[in-house]
Amino acid sequence: MKLAVNQATLMKTPMKIFLDAIAKAGFQGVELRRDETFEYLKEYRVQDLKDLLENNGLECISINAIELFSLCPENKFKRILEYTERLMNIGNKVNCDMIIAVPSFLEDSYLEPVKVISKTVDRLKIIAKLAEKYDFKLGFEPLGFPNCSVRKVEMALKIIEHEELPDMGLVIDTFHYFVGEHPIEELASIELKKLWLIHINDAIEKPYKELQDSHRVLPCLGFFNLEMFVKKLKDIGYDKWLSLELFNEQIWGEDPYKVAKNSMESILKLI
Repeated sequence: MKLAVNQATLMKTPMKIFLDAIAKAGFQGVELRRDETFEYLKEYRVQDLKDLLENNGLECISINAIELFSLCPENKFKRILEYTERLMNIGNKVNCDMIIAVPSFLEDSYLEPVKVISKTVDRLKIIAKLAEKYDFKLGFEPLGFPNCSVRKVEMALKIIEHEELPDMGLVIDTFHYFVGEHPIEELASIELKKLWLIHINDAIEKPYKELQDSHRVLPCLGFFNLEMFVKKLKDIGYDKWLSLELFNEQIWGEDPYKVAKNSMESILKLI
């Protein structure tokens, strides 16, 4: 497996330092965040970003994310399409060809799953037209929180395998996988060609329903059974990207070079 870092792990670190830190720690890839990328481009050119990536020997493996797109009002969806097209345009110039789409949370807890699937597919069909224009791939990431419209891998697969959609793949985040109460064995039910990216992280020990993104910690420092999770990935032949994604504000305030080094050491314990 190839190792990457999602920019959410060091969200408050300036782009140049962030990329330098993870490259020095030995990571090969990076996932750029939408807002951080737009902020960087207020002062720099896209070519400067491309040069930074190349000079650090980093591959931009994805851009995060098309957020909460599936059930939002039409006016909000229109704005989502605008920033999505901008991100794809940037991606073309920095040799990135995948963007991650994240489903909406439920405002109506009684919305039937069949309607969630239908609405999500309809929105993805629209986004897919942009993806075709910019030769981009769409990764779909279910969120394990109880109020997310798509929290189970089974439903996510029904969506991305819809006959009216182009080839799509799953992004599985260990945090959301465990919070969504999936058995590790379920990984074996996913066709390998549909498993595009793994976000790796651990979490402090709490009941699943109480866990929030801020409770994420480095692998091997929490209570998720990541050893068995990674073993199952190996068993099914997964050899793509393993990308560290944390949203821990305490870590954002630490020395990025130390965080990157500790991150690499934590992941190497698993693989």
